[in-house]
Amino acid sequence: MPTGSRMRAIAQVRGYLRVGIVTDAPPAGLMNWRTLRLEGFDVGIARAVAAAIFGPDDVDDHIQFRAVTTSEREDLLRSNMVDMLVATMTITCERKRQVRFSSVYYESTLRLLVRQEAGFTGIADLAGRPVCTSAGSTASEKLARLPTPAPRVVTRSRIADCLVALQHGDVDAIVGDDVLLAGLAAQDPYTTVLGPQAFGAAFAAGGRLDEPYGIAMPITGDTAGDDGFVAFVNGVLRQIMLDGTWSRLYDEWLRPGLRVPGRPPLADADTS
Repeated sequence: MPTGSRMRAIAQVRGYLRVGIVTDAPPAGLMNWRTLRLEGFDVGIARAVAAAIFGPDDVDDHIQFRAVTTSEREDLLRSNMVDMLVATMTITCERKRQVRFSSVYYESTLRLLVRQEAGFTGIADLAGRPVCTSAGSTASEKLARLPTPAPRVVTRSRIADCLVALQHGDVDAIVGDDVLLAGLAAQDPYTTVLGPQAFGAAFAAGGRLDEPYGIAMPITGDTAGDDGFVAFVNGVLRQIMLDGTWSRLYDEWLRPGLRVPGRPPLADADTS
């Protein structure tokens, strides 16, 4: 680690990396209560960054994981409670004003989850009906901009709470990223995830279904330090996309639910 860099301070002064992670959103992040170990795609990405700082042995001894919800992510970074968030966080222009982002580590897309026998085929069928998504998510912002007649947006602090609301009949559908909805569908065999056609051509135009995930890091006021840390993280992401680590994580955690081969977003993985 370069002398004076944030990575060196983390490695030699503090001795551990502080990472915000979702712990109740499989397959991105979940707690395995049999092993008492965090698992998931985002958890694997976080461990790869820690391994690049501390070495591959006993990586979890050098990570302090902190469970986060969608609505509190930016606040944790602004208060310097974590060094980074690997928490299904979509890169947006608005968020870039608040935090620093790595390059894209996963290209997610917006999807719609409904009960199989409900008869809903798209967002147009849900006009005036309650549709759930997580508070503070880009999905909630996009739904709020839909022209009338539009669904009635209901938010919960966690996407898992939306599934409970759907099962209780409090909402008729859930809107969220493909990764998260695949995890919900795996928990309830009576639900199904609808593809991009469910939103219609007008909604899909201009990339409005795109949800590119990035690792978020705080803006500390030390521009050189922030730049160096982002460049380091980007280098780690590029390396795991080239050496097969990314593909192994995808095949283990995302492919079973998404049912399509994964392709790392190498075009966006250049260090900056």
